[in-house]
Amino acid sequence: MKQGRSVPGGQWLAVLCCLLFCAVPLAAAWAAPGISYGHDFIRAGKSWPDEAPLPARLDPAAALDPALTTRQRERLQEMETVQGPYAPGLAEPLAELGRSLSQAGDPGAALRSFNRALHVMRVNEGLYSENQLPLIKELLAVHRSLGDWRALDARYDYYYRLLHGTGAMQDARGAAEYFRWQREALRRELDSSDDQRLVQLFESNEQLLLAVDNTLPAAERWHLVDSQLRNLYLIQARARPDTFAVRSTASPSFGFRQEPVQELDIHQQRLAAIQRLAEGRGTELLATFIAAPDLRDEALRARAWLALADWRQWNGAQGDALEDYRAVALHLQTTGQQSALEAWFGAPVELPDNGAFIRDPGAGGALVAARYRINDRGVAQDVETEALDEADKGFAMRLYRKLLRTRFRPRMEAGVPVASDPIERTYRYLDREAIRRFRSP
Repeated sequence: MKQGRSVPGGQWLAVLCCLLFCAVPLAAAWAAPGISYGHDFIRAGKSWPDEAPLPARLDPAAALDPALTTRQRERLQEMETVQGPYAPGLAEPLAELGRSLSQAGDPGAALRSFNRALHVMRVNEGLYSENQLPLIKELLAVHRSLGDWRALDARYDYYYRLLHGTGAMQDARGAAEYFRWQREALRRELDSSDDQRLVQLFESNEQLLLAVDNTLPAAERWHLVDSQLRNLYLIQARARPDTFAVRSTASPSFGFRQEPVQELDIHQQRLAAIQRLAEGRGTELLATFIAAPDLRDEALRARAWLALADWRQWNGAQGDALEDYRAVALHLQTTGQQSALEAWFGAPVELPDNGAFIRDPGAGGALVAARYRINDRGVAQDVETEALDEADKGFAMRLYRKLLRTRFRPRMEAGVPVASDPIERTYRYLDREAIRRFRSP
C-alpha cells in the first residue's frame, strides 16, 4: 500500500502554523474534484443517515394515552409541593414527561419539560454534570423534530462544551456526532460566511485526534478519523481562494489590468493554508490508521483501506487508487470477507460514497434516468440521460455533464479493475430552486 507524500502526524500542526503565518501566494487556476455527487444529484433511494439524519416520524398507532401524561403531571405537582421546585428528584420525572410528550406528538411541550429537567439538574449538580448528557441528546432530537436549526446549533455547542467540561472527550462517538452536526450546519448555510465554521471544525477534529493519539481503541479512534476525512472532502471541494479578491480595471496607458480589492480575512487565509495540505493529510490520516499496531479488526482495516483508495481516486491520483483497490480486494479475499467484496466491487460506485456533500436527505428534486458504462479507471463513457418528466429535460443535460466529471470506484473481477457492462440508474437532481425556475412560465 502506497502512502504517498505526506506530513508526519506530529509535525502536522507545526507545518500548518508555519503556513498560516507566512505570506500565502496567489493560487494557480485549479479545478476542484467532482463535488456534484451528493450535492447536485444522488442515486434515487440512496441515503447516508449517519451524515444527514431525518427527524423521527410520529407513529399514530403508537401515540400514548393522554391519561399517562396527566398522571405524570399530577405526580410532579405533588413532588414539587412536598420537596420544592428544584428538588433533585424532579429531574427524572420531568425527563419522563418530556419523553411522553414527544412520543405523543407535542414537541413544544416536550422541549419545556426537558429544559426544566436540565435546569433542575444544573442547580443540584453543577453546570458540567455528566448526567446532563442524556438530557441534551433528548433536546437535540426535539429541536430537530421542530426544524429549529439555530436552536439545535446552539444546543450542540453546549453539548460539546459539556463533553470538554466533564472530561468525556474520550467519548469519540459523542465528539464525532458534534462534528457531524457542524457539517450539516454548513450544508444548511446557517452562517453568512462559512469559512470560520469550516476552519474551526477541521482544527477541533485535528486537535482531538492528536490528543487521543493511540489512547483510544482503534474502533473508537476510527470515528474521529472518518469524521476528519469527511471534513477534508469539504475543504478540498471548495474553490481555492487567492490571497486577494481582484477586479479588472481599464487603464489609458496599459489597457486592462487587475488590482486587489480586498485581502482575505484570517479565516480565509487559514482555510487556504489547510487546503494546500489537505490531500496529503487525508492520505496520511488513513494510512497511519491502517498501519496502527492495535488495529486487529480486519473488517475495519478493509473499510479504512477502501476509504483511502476512494480518497485517492476522487482526488485524481488514479494510479495509487487502482493499486489500493487491488490490495483491498485481495485483503477481502484472504480474510474471507466475500460479502464485502461483492458489495464494494460488484458494480461501479459514485464517489464520494459517504454523504460528505449531501444536502437533501428527503425526496425532492427531478428524477432523471441515465445509461452509461464505467471504464476500468472509473470514468463514465457513452453517457445518455433522460428526464422522467418532460418538464425536467433541462436537468437531463445537466446530469449528463456532471456524470462525465464524476469519479467512480470501478468494478473489480478477480482482484482486477474492469470496465462495466452498460449501467442503468435513476438519479434525483437536487437543485430544487432551479426546478422551480425551469417550470415557471
